[in-house]
Amino acid sequence: MDIKQLRYFVAVVKEGGFSGAATKLHLSQPSLSKAIRTLEGQIGFQLLDRTTKRVDLTESGRVFYERALHILSEMDIFEKEVNEVKVAGSGEVRLGMIESVKNWIPNVLKWYREEYPDMHVVLKEVLGRNDIEKALRDYAVHICLTNEFIDEPDIVTAPLYKEKLVLVLNAAHPLASRAYIELGHLADEPFIITSRGFQTRVNINEAFKEAGVSMDICYDADRFETILTLVEAGIGVSIIPRNYIGEVVPETLAIRELDSPSLERTVYLAYVKNRYRPPAIEALLQRMLANI
Repeated sequence: MDIKQLRYFVAVVKEGGFSGAATKLHLSQPSLSKAIRTLEGQIGFQLLDRTTKRVDLTESGRVFYERALHILSEMDIFEKEVNEVKVAGSGEVRLGMIESVKNWIPNVLKWYREEYPDMHVVLKEVLGRNDIEKALRDYAVHICLTNEFIDEPDIVTAPLYKEKLVLVLNAAHPLASRAYIELGHLADEPFIITSRGFQTRVNINEAFKEAGVSMDICYDADRFETILTLVEAGIGVSIIPRNYIGEVVPETLAIRELDSPSLERTVYLAYVKNRYRPPAIEALLQRMLANI
């Protein structure tokens, strides 16, 4: 049994038959069929139920298929690691991140550029726990900055810093004249909120629920940049991470802290445990961990 046979077998299952798999693999259908029969002969049991219309997995085939997927995934990662090791003095580091770290990350990247000028840095927006886990395990990113705590045995989630979620208003909004604003004051305000699946939305909903206040959600948006543009236009109010706004608040905006434990959260550094990382990538990880 070899990797090529596993790839052939997985292709047949994914394509639902030999014809589509043969086309995808650039093989003749008889050659592919022979390869799968050879594989079945080597392992000693039938993997596929063949009919004139389709191909189905046998009960044993289903177990074999799941293991084959795992092995091929690990092999893909191994090949990527080998390719990175071959690159001496230059390469690529892929960093997953949430939008609110845009004012935290520049100092780290400035240092990294000075220490490793040949490294190419790719910044990828990765949102949602499932996407983060997949990106890390599939080697789409080496490191991820996230507000999701990931409790998985193969992933380390180290707390970096705390961040507050604050109310943002148009500077001319009547509530902007108040030094202190409660959630109850926002019950009738048109709210602009991050889309479903975003942790920020979860935090905001929890805060309003705890306060017993209903929220008038009028707009959903995927990016804080869009939310701030709408707030500046006087279309509604919102709650976003204070760190996203930066040290200087635009004159068109007013921000206020709200008294709710749900509106404070942790930003984490997530990475796969016990995975080899080239020295230049490991150095970036350790620099980030040193800021904890």
